[in-house]
Amino acid sequence: MYMENIELDIESLRKAQESLAKAYKIYSEGSSNQDMCAIYADSCVKRFEYTFETAWKIMKKYFKLQYNKKEEELTMNNIFRFMESYGFTDSWLKWKDYYSQRNNTPHEYNLEKSRDVIKIIPGFLEDIKFLLNKWDSI
Repeated sequence: MYMENIELDIESLRKAQESLAKAYKIYSEGSSNQDMCAIYADSCVKRFEYTFETAWKIMKKYFKLQYNKKEEELTMNNIFRFMESYGFTDSWLKWKDYYSQRNNTPHEYNLEKSRDVIKIIPGFLEDIKFLLNKWDSI
């Protein structure tokens, strides 16, 4: 892909992904201290939120700059569809699910919903790696 004069801060996504991966690793190693486990679960949820936000905002900007997509074309689901059609993900439906999970977390926080988010983090981290690898190859 030809990307002359397109300035995107991919490092912010890389740092967000690394931060989420670290928190998830600590959480998944488990702790006998229930309070610490809950704190790391909360951290994972929050880091998932900002990693997701960073990813879709970068993609939105990219589609505007590289493909002259208009604001009205760039609904959340369309961004995910464009990601699939341009090879930034293998499934836009996974990103739709991440979006749904992201929308559930801040409005009605509870332990059950946070555990639902934590369950999808391994797959999400893989999809972020895929996205970053795509960027590295451009």
